[in-house]
Amino acid sequence: MNILKRGIYLIIFCLPLYLVRFEVFKIPTTLLELLVYGLFLLWFINKGYKGILGALNSERLLIWGILLLLLGVSIATLFSWNLRLSAGIWKAWFIDPILFFVVLITVIKKEDIDNIFKSLIYSGFVVSIISLIYLFLGKFNYQGRLQGIFDSPNFLAMYLAPVLIILMTRIVFTKNYRRILYLVSCFPFLIVLFFTKSFGVLLGILAVIGFGVIVYLYNKNKHKLVLGIVILTFVIFLIFGIIKTNSSEGLSSFNARFVIWNEAINIFKQYPLTGIGPGTFQDYFPPYPKWGVPQPHNIFLAFLIQTGLIGFIGFILILIWFFHPSRKASDDKLCSVKLLLMMLMVCILAHGLVDTTYWKNDLSIIFWIIIGLRTILSRP
Repeated sequence: MNILKRGIYLIIFCLPLYLVRFEVFKIPTTLLELLVYGLFLLWFINKGYKGILGALNSERLLIWGILLLLLGVSIATLFSWNLRLSAGIWKAWFIDPILFFVVLITVIKKEDIDNIFKSLIYSGFVVSIISLIYLFLGKFNYQGRLQGIFDSPNFLAMYLAPVLIILMTRIVFTKNYRRILYLVSCFPFLIVLFFTKSFGVLLGILAVIGFGVIVYLYNKNKHKLVLGIVILTFVIFLIFGIIKTNSSEGLSSFNARFVIWNEAINIFKQYPLTGIGPGTFQDYFPPYPKWGVPQPHNIFLAFLIQTGLIGFIGFILILIWFFHPSRKASDDKLCSVKLLLMMLMVCILAHGLVDTTYWKNDLSIIFWIIIGLRTILSRP
């Protein structure tokens, strides 16, 4: 059991290793994938499939969501014009993360959850330090944005943003010298995220702050809840207005997303049930003069057109299960963990309004880590 736990922590720390790509028997794979397969094989030898039944015994809505999601993405893959590309994404962004999810929920206990967060923090810290080296060397992409070891500034931002949320909550809930340590640790993240120039990060963090304020007002002073929501809504629209008015680059980027979203909706109307297949959006989108468009820059549209209506319904069912209000933790510490998980999901979904915060090897595993920890917290 300790070996499996350490394997889980190691894989979480090594999430960026999906960037190490090669072929095995002419099948494209990554170092991260091989680590996941090795862990799953070791788990299967030790526990077998019966462990899954016990871990998901009472989570029927989650089970239905997972089954529909897998069914939808599988159908979309079979109907894809580029079967090799879609099958690779089906394997790397759906099957692999769910295999890891299965191991996670059957091995990790409630007392181990903090180690999961630590593994994410250590991984994010290493990535941020490496990105700072790129910053000091002046290595930016053609738009003058920092991307570090990743293929895009947005990929770097989407990886570090959830880890920053974990650090921010530790500053609030931790005392003594550790609070100072976590506060200092935030600076590399903030510097790197600033130079990625990612609007989605700002939107995600604003959503998390707003969510936290709303929860606080609801618990402490319910009659101020409506006022708090109104003020937060006003501030968010004000920031949107400032960005659109004062930044020509931000304006053009934001306007480009409207074009992309409109095209994604038109594509869905043509292929509502089967979808177009994972990873093929850029083949249906007309060439754009400034940006490549491998994804529709919206997490909901990405699921809708690349997994079809069946897969999209499965994704929504998983989110309904996740945010269901009847799922209560047993003590204050677990309640704070539950709140943190909800904040992480809010960050992913809010950032996902302008980007695809699931559709990457590391991001998909982070999503299923959050779902897995929520499953563990739901146990009696």
